[in-house]
Amino acid sequence: MEKKNLVIIVLAVLLVASGVGNIILGGFSGLFAAPEAKNILRNADSEAGAPAVLDPIDSWDSVSNDLIRHVCDTLWWYDLKKPEDIETATLSMKLAEGFEWKSGETELQIELKENIWFHDGSKFNATAVKFTIDRIMYFANYTGTLTGTHVADPGFLFYTFDNEPIINRTVINSEYNVSIFTNMPYGVLVPLLSYEACVILHPATTPANEYLELGQDTLVGTGPFRFVHYIAGEEVKFERNPLWWGSTNIYWDEIIWVYYPDTVTANQAMLAGDVDYLGGCLPSYITQFKANPETVFIDLGKSTIYRYWAFNNKKIPLAQRKALSYCYNYSYFLDVIEQNVSIRAHQMLPPGFPYYNESFQAAYYDPTIARQTLIDAYPTETAGLTAQDVGVNTTNDNAWKALELGSWDILQWEGSPWSADTVIQFQTDADLVGITLSPDLYDWPRYIDVSTDTPDDLEVWFTGWGPDYLDPYNMMAPLLSNESSANHIQFNDTLTYDYIRAYEAATTEGDKEYYVYKIHERAVLELYCHMPTSYDKVYYVHDKDLGNVAYNIMGSLYLAESYMMPS
Repeated sequence: MEKKNLVIIVLAVLLVASGVGNIILGGFSGLFAAPEAKNILRNADSEAGAPAVLDPIDSWDSVSNDLIRHVCDTLWWYDLKKPEDIETATLSMKLAEGFEWKSGETELQIELKENIWFHDGSKFNATAVKFTIDRIMYFANYTGTLTGTHVADPGFLFYTFDNEPIINRTVINSEYNVSIFTNMPYGVLVPLLSYEACVILHPATTPANEYLELGQDTLVGTGPFRFVHYIAGEEVKFERNPLWWGSTNIYWDEIIWVYYPDTVTANQAMLAGDVDYLGGCLPSYITQFKANPETVFIDLGKSTIYRYWAFNNKKIPLAQRKALSYCYNYSYFLDVIEQNVSIRAHQMLPPGFPYYNESFQAAYYDPTIARQTLIDAYPTETAGLTAQDVGVNTTNDNAWKALELGSWDILQWEGSPWSADTVIQFQTDADLVGITLSPDLYDWPRYIDVSTDTPDDLEVWFTGWGPDYLDPYNMMAPLLSNESSANHIQFNDTLTYDYIRAYEAATTEGDKEYYVYKIHERAVLELYCHMPTSYDKVYYVHDKDLGNVAYNIMGSLYLAESYMMPS
């Protein structure tokens, strides 16, 4: 491959409706002299993978978080580039020097770093922190008087499960010292502040009471790159921040995210040597990348990303949710469609999370159980049919296929052969139990809009969730709470909520583990709220000369520390 001073990154597999993004940001001081010619890094994705929003407080999808991470900084974050396991992840300071809980653990006092500047040369200090926290409180609608716009999508994170505001006020103690007061002891606030919604914004360039609009406004932070522009369907462009506090030199002068028409084209570009970095390859290309002497293929073997088939709980009856969960051939999905790039999931917590229970088993492939469930629920419609002999008794199978006990739309991603394959599989499996699934084409912006504003339009869809911060509560409550904008399945169950409250209040490890189990037993095994399917394995493919690649189990994109080594 001919060497160029450019890198194209393709995030080409699944689209995630989540807030995956707690990953370390930092610099590499003194490794490079200032480049004489421009070093341009190109990050390519399909058009469906464009960011949905620009404003950090309204960002709850991984693509938008990736954009924000390159422009702005949080007070601290998790350094997930060093450890490969959640158990060893620790918070690393960014804009903060340190913090301590005071006043009965309701005052979080934060000492800030000095000599940090925003992209326009303005000084970072406690005023910017107070402005940002006050703005979070406003868009989370703490006063209940927010009008003329929507409550921020991640706003739920800033409330307890009983919908009590967590933050009371922010007080400036000195130019570089600030205190955040809470309404109750709430230790989870510390990891929460590592999430991209909490990046520190520039008070002079950020409207206090209006959202920043993607494609119209600019985002000003203290991060390694300046945001230049977003052109829908074409590109996002960044340029190196010469005032970057974390490094004396960043290799890349520009980063450009270019949108390819589809994920296949992006993967082919990597194979052809036209690009240098691929952040998530299609399963069908893995063998070729492994055999290519010009590329490096890295398999982390795990991630924090949880995938599941989502069901509209308001529309789809319990019996049909259960039947869909048992008629699905999980092995075919994992082995044939995924080609072993993911592993079976039985619960919302990924392996390695506290209170992950290896013995917990969700629904599994058994179409006999699926049929019997529907025979019990619809005795008239299924009269004369048998639950047994699936794939053996052709007459009985055809009779089941002729039924239409339920007819639901199933989301299919535009321009994704992978998505088309998953839809065809589920259609085939569901047809054998008398349930019809009809494809409904979506792109990423439409999914974000519909899931947030009109979730009733969604019926069956494959989606995922990753932690905003590393606590089991954040893997469960946002997906299940009727106050959460991530509860797209419209789940609502009093007993499950009692268990979540009990977990939130638990003070012993044993109690917390018990309530995690009860939450899953109720929501997943009794109510079949959604269908646990898989945990991602994170793969990286890049040019053999690309150095300092930021591998991480969160699957988060971070480019600032990479560079091209001499050939």
